[in-house]
Amino acid sequence: MEFKIGLNSISSYKRLSYSPWHAIAEFVDNSTQSYFDNRDYLDSAGTGTDDTPLTIDITYKRRRPDFSGILIVEDNAMGMSFEELERAMHVALPPENRSGRSRYGMGLKTAASWMGNSWVVRTKRLGETIAYSVEVDVNRIANNQSRLDVHRECDQPADEHYTVVEIKDHNQQFVGRRLGLTKLHLSSMFRRDLKKKILTLRWNDEILTWDLDSDDVFLKSRQTGVPYKRHFDFNVSTDEYGTKEVKGWVGVLRSGSRARAGFSILHADRVIKGYPDSWRPGKLFGQQLHGSNDLVNQRLFGEIDLDDFEVSHTKDHIVFQGDEEEQVEDGLFENCSEYREVALEYRHGLENQRRPSDLSVGAAIDQLQSELRSSALVFWISEDLLLTDELVTDSKRTYVDHVLKRVPATFSAQVTDELLVRVYLEESSPNDPYLAIDHPKVGQIEVIINKLHPHWYQLTDTAGVLNFLRHCVYDGIAEYRARRKQARNVEILPDTIKAIKDTLLRLPFEIERQALDEKSELSDVDRPE
Repeated sequence: MEFKIGLNSISSYKRLSYSPWHAIAEFVDNSTQSYFDNRDYLDSAGTGTDDTPLTIDITYKRRRPDFSGILIVEDNAMGMSFEELERAMHVALPPENRSGRSRYGMGLKTAASWMGNSWVVRTKRLGETIAYSVEVDVNRIANNQSRLDVHRECDQPADEHYTVVEIKDHNQQFVGRRLGLTKLHLSSMFRRDLKKKILTLRWNDEILTWDLDSDDVFLKSRQTGVPYKRHFDFNVSTDEYGTKEVKGWVGVLRSGSRARAGFSILHADRVIKGYPDSWRPGKLFGQQLHGSNDLVNQRLFGEIDLDDFEVSHTKDHIVFQGDEEEQVEDGLFENCSEYREVALEYRHGLENQRRPSDLSVGAAIDQLQSELRSSALVFWISEDLLLTDELVTDSKRTYVDHVLKRVPATFSAQVTDELLVRVYLEESSPNDPYLAIDHPKVGQIEVIINKLHPHWYQLTDTAGVLNFLRHCVYDGIAEYRARRKQARNVEILPDTIKAIKDTLLRLPFEIERQALDEKSELSDVDRPE
């Protein structure tokens, strides 16, 4: 009996669990490894550009009803000889150098066949005068027609060198958010090549860049001004798999960001898993699937080099063996737990950091002074335009009834067992009030906010909208509390309502503080490196 793998297995490559960025990264891996293997020769020949010695251009046009789609990846690396091209077309034949980014002899074939049913490799090696091209028809090979015809172009300039992979008849296509994520992931995956000025990587003529770990993103000690960034180096060891080195660095972000927090895992200087989908080991970040939403998960970040470990054939995760992953997590906790506390402790200065700058406050004061001096405000203050209580009540009742019959609540919150708050964001008319609050029964508050009111258009960002919604909802709750007191014959003054609202406006910081206190006992001492 003989174990055999049929040629029709190539048709199953389209069902591999590639992401677009990991598939395209296979081609970039081959190009960069070709440069690294021949760096001295290429550099001495002066074949690069003024910016970088290696350039990789990715051209992508998505599939349409009248077009099968095309992806072209072109480099100016060493290029391939006939023997190297022949080896590259051999599935699962590892390269002679397995210590770099090309390890299993599968990436080109699997990624190209995942992407499309027809692909071509054209290549010309530096110093040779023959260019080669070979076309792969996935469906034909799946039907046991394995012979590949090689086309030769002779008398080519010896100083030309390139490899071009061109893929058509796409199984996959990248649009919208997926397209943006592909470019973002590629810049993250090859960040070190980009930062070291080894590689220029272009997507449809757009140069991809990486600067999310530049020096200015690190939090600095308030006492010394030293950035919170430190390197670590430790080993893990098992009887069966030997000793392996783990090295890298850990830092604390100056501005919190869940997307940027976490560790990027690198293998051969290439990110295997990282921003914007970084690794969050549970011992440092919490045992939830993607970590909790505390300051550790917003500020602690770093890079881990795991060159001694095995990587999956799609190069999207590390294949830990035995209890290696647990040992790596233990080592990271030992080396990084101090910075974990720094991330939590920074909460003490968060109120000051979040305050608007003096410049912002000055600009706001100037704007408000201008409004207070305006002729429009003078008119409204001078004229006797106040409505009677009866007219105000009737007008509000008509407006509230109209909204409640016409639209459902945008969201609701069961604040306590006895209090339900329902909020309506509605668009009736610019002439309707910016806010209407109704108390249809004990234990229920209806808050109606008019998105067509002119003031709504002054809200320019998430923070502005959030604070406006807070004020509207907390007005409703403060009024509710005041009404309850009034029902018990307690005298209610305007200052009483403001005092209730003052307490409510302090809640966001108190909620965050309580969550952090549950996580860790905070220290009052900075811990510089």
